[in-house]
Amino acid sequence: MGLIIKPTVEKKICIQGTTIELPEVYVRIAFAGRANGVSMDVYFSTYTSHDEYILANPVPSNLPVENLLADIDPLTQVQGLEAAHELAKVRYESLGYDVTINLL
Repeated sequence: MGLIIKPTVEKKICIQGTTIELPEVYVRIAFAGRANGVSMDVYFSTYTSHDEYILANPVPSNLPVENLLADIDPLTQVQGLEAAHELAKVRYESLGYDVTINLL
């Protein structure tokens, strides 16, 4: 369960402190739903692949991983795993990356 984020012409993904470009990264998400039923805190960890996540080998990259505090649309969304991924996808797409949600 995570995001597969790929670079675009405008937005490259590199290993932090280097010019080594990554073809994609796997971003794992953790989240907390606030008691108001609308707000969510979303946290990110970055890996070169799902396999590296399984091995607990995160990769430092230039991909922004600051925590996200966002509100769901209570008419169309429910606090939970899918909403957290949707909020994260919108965030990274707004930053210029190509994003796919992978809930498997």
